[in-house]
Amino acid sequence: MRPSPSIDPFLEQIRRLPFIKSLDFSRENRAVDSAADGILKLRTPKGTYSFLVEQKRSYLDRGILNALVSQAQLNTKRRREPLLLLARFVPKPSAERLVQSGVNFLDQVGNMHLVLGGDYERTIIGNKENVVPRESLRVSPAGTQLLFTLASIEQAGTWTVRQLAEASGLSKSNVANVRQQLVDRGILKKSGRVFEVRDKSRIEEELLSGYELALRPKLLIGRFRSPQSELDDMLTELSGAFRDLSIRWSVTGGPAAYALQKFYRGAELPVFIEAFSDQLRRRLRVLPDKAGPIILLRSFGTIPFWRNTDPFPLAHPWLIYSELMNSPDPRAHEAAEELKREYLS
Repeated sequence: MRPSPSIDPFLEQIRRLPFIKSLDFSRENRAVDSAADGILKLRTPKGTYSFLVEQKRSYLDRGILNALVSQAQLNTKRRREPLLLLARFVPKPSAERLVQSGVNFLDQVGNMHLVLGGDYERTIIGNKENVVPRESLRVSPAGTQLLFTLASIEQAGTWTVRQLAEASGLSKSNVANVRQQLVDRGILKKSGRVFEVRDKSRIEEELLSGYELALRPKLLIGRFRSPQSELDDMLTELSGAFRDLSIRWSVTGGPAAYALQKFYRGAELPVFIEAFSDQLRRRLRVLPDKAGPIILLRSFGTIPFWRNTDPFPLAHPWLIYSELMNSPDPRAHEAAEELKREYLS
């Protein structure tokens, strides 16, 4: 299959390396691994090396970078082809982390880290991007809310503006405007009255980027410390307070992932709530603390209220996944990959 025009410039950079005799790129593996864009085979004097190629069209924010490193490590554990990231631009701090984590990459300005077994290696970092394209403008909080709705509910693309507004927590006029912006950005496509995600392999990076840079800062009420020192005790206190004050809530991040898979819990307790009043603060006896384990986030629409379970309600897996990838803990990123495999495939 002929490579798409967006892949060709990267392949030309690789062809110019002195140890590359020829290369072959195929997209056929996408039926097996929907997250990958194809398989690249590089032929050298000492043998042929295969890479699982993943192309990122947006910039490498923290959540996207965490997901890439986690995915590469998972490939290594499963003895699959190593990951090769093709990106618009990899800034030096991100490049250094990718190199340290053993992730191969190549960007449009010539930064690269390419390791072929123990035979060949080429690393170039520090090249700068001169012009920031207009399409790199970030999605807004409203756009991210709508994207979470479309990603979380399969039939949402057929919904009316009123239904989308209710689920996304937006006004009807805002839904119509934001939906058109997503079409203009090439994220959504319109077929008659139906709106669909144009490239489902791109939705993960759009959600991670939008959550980190736009939506989460808007929703964050703050971090707090509690008189209780154990997560279970904190959850018991929160649950009782929310019940007594009739406040709708749900758990996300590590504790939610643990409730679903018993794999990773973490030391933080991120919670979506509909309202945070002085009465609730007094009832919980929490104090603001930049390093506190309790993270309170304002809810939006219906997506944070995915499932009522015992012992606590859960946010949608896409929100749990995004919160895990926002964490600095590598084990949270591994848990996010496991959650994606089971609930978000």
